[in-house]
Amino acid sequence: MAEKPEFSRPTAVRRIGVGGLAVTVEATPEECARIAVRLGLPEVTMFRCKYQLELGRRNVVSAHGALAARFKQTCVVTLEPFEDVLAGSFAVQFVPEEHFEESAEPDLDAVDEIPYEGDSVDLGEAAVEQFALDLEPYPHAPDAQLPEGIVIDEEEAEKRTQEEARANVINPFSALERLRRKDS
Repeated sequence: MAEKPEFSRPTAVRRIGVGGLAVTVEATPEECARIAVRLGLPEVTMFRCKYQLELGRRNVVSAHGALAARFKQTCVVTLEPFEDVLAGSFAVQFVPEEHFEESAEPDLDAVDEIPYEGDSVDLGEAAVEQFALDLEPYPHAPDAQLPEGIVIDEEEAEKRTQEEARANVINPFSALERLRRKDS
C-alpha cells in the first residue's frame, strides 16, 4: 500500500458536473510543516490551490490550478533562510490508470498527465508536485551579494587554468626540491 502524501485532498470524479467544478484546497499548519520537510524547505506557512475541474471522455479530468504559497527557503549565497512567495497557474490532466500511457519521449509542450486509480483524484498531491517543480533550484535572497571574485569573466578563467596547468607540470627536479626543503 502506498504511503499517504503529506497533503492529500481526494476529490470524487462523480462530483464534477457538466459545468465543471471549482475546488479550493488549503493545507493546515501541520500539513504545511510536512510539505516543508518533504521539499527540504525551512518552513511553509501558507499553501493553497484553487482548481477548476472539467470532466472529459473516458473519465479524464482536466484541472486548471492557481497555486499560492508562502514559505522560507535557504539562500545559496548566504546560507540563511529568507521569506519567499510563489503564485502561479498550471494545468494537468488526471487520467484513469487503465488509460494512462507513459511516453518514452516526453512532449514538453503537452499537458502533464497524472494517473489515478479508483473514483477520485488527489488535488493536494498534484498541487505539492507542481510547487516542487516551480521552486527555484538555486534560490537567492533578494539582498544577497556574491563575494568578490566568485564570478569571473572568461578571460580570467582561462588565465587561471593556464597558471594551474603550469604549476602542475612535472619538473624532474621537483622531488629533489621537496627533499631539500624537508632537510632545511
